[in-house]
Amino acid sequence: MLSRILSITSMICLFASTAHSGKFTVSETPKNMGKQVNSTVNDFAPAVSPDGSYMIFNSNRNGKYQDLFISYFRDGSWSVPEALAILNSPFNDETPFISSDGRFLVFASDRDGSMELRGSEPGQVMVSFDIYWSENLNGQWTPPEPMPGQINTAHHERTPSITPDGRLYYTRWLFGDSSRTVLLEAENVDGNFVNPRPMAGPFNTGYRDVGLIPARDLKGFFFASNRADSRGMFDLYFVSFENGKYGEPVNLGDKINSTANEMYLTRADQRYYISSNRDGGIGLFDLYSAFVFAKEANFETRAIHFDYDKADIKKESYPYLDALSAFLKENSDIRLEIVGHTDLQGADEYNSKLSLERAESVKKYLTGKGLGEERFKTTGAGKTQPVVKKTGKGFDELNRRTEFRIIKDK
Repeated sequence: MLSRILSITSMICLFASTAHSGKFTVSETPKNMGKQVNSTVNDFAPAVSPDGSYMIFNSNRNGKYQDLFISYFRDGSWSVPEALAILNSPFNDETPFISSDGRFLVFASDRDGSMELRGSEPGQVMVSFDIYWSENLNGQWTPPEPMPGQINTAHHERTPSITPDGRLYYTRWLFGDSSRTVLLEAENVDGNFVNPRPMAGPFNTGYRDVGLIPARDLKGFFFASNRADSRGMFDLYFVSFENGKYGEPVNLGDKINSTANEMYLTRADQRYYISSNRDGGIGLFDLYSAFVFAKEANFETRAIHFDYDKADIKKESYPYLDALSAFLKENSDIRLEIVGHTDLQGADEYNSKLSLERAESVKKYLTGKGLGEERFKTTGAGKTQPVVKKTGKGFDELNRRTEFRIIKDK
């Protein structure tokens, strides 16, 4: 099984989207994901698939320990979460992260087989949190295995993430001292993650920086910290990473952060997802989400749905389009080309016509919200620009999408 992890770097790079140095613009405050998703206890660390079709998170709703749960986004809403039995142990399984191609999952666990530490009492053994990985094969996750290499120790390794170029980031808590954390990075060499080292630059400077998550279409990372300018105990930050150098961390502001704790920001399909224990929640930590757009980068979505074989927009698409409208009103200098894409089924001419009609429907909706027609151009790409050159379930959904391209003045 370890041989499969050799392909992590190459597979992730194959499917990774182009990174842009666009500004991260919070378009609306996060909304509680509701009783359909959240419980009366802890729901934490949302990891969302690249296409936004499912989410994995940890919760102790089934008892004393944290388990991993999965929820699917269907017909405009999230399904009731189900425990992932193949991944869960009798102990804690937490802080999942999904790779940018959706094929690999990494998470932390103190299950049997994790590194052990002798206790202060005779015969006492304490088990640490280690990092584990699993692969999605034909829609099923494989039994987890410890991360190969030099990652796991007798201390706590948690909040792992992997970048498209195969670097591993994670947090280490010193055993018995939860106030001392270190952010580390390691590299993939022949299928083993080696040379773990504390991160330099703006990290590990006396603050508790945790949960470093790659920003999929921006050059940088999101993370949580109790830095001096945080509004609560932990706030969410963005830090740029270009040409091998980190910028100064930027607090994401009071549109997303509260006077409580916000942690573990992930993004997919122009939505961001966080964990928070802010006032007004359902449980202790709840999951929240909202729309977000990058001001200087092209983007695409599969959140706009149409009636079968028609250009009529389904009502479940309205929240996305309303958020986009609000974003465009706040940024009056942005002009967009709306490009419709179909799957590879059907005749070329028919798909080109249908994709253009759907792009026109999106334009009509946005102009109906008070945006000027001169801000939009429409194009029907049909099936000429597929994400994947395959047909069938899963592939068709990837290819059916609406793309928004920034129109730059010459």
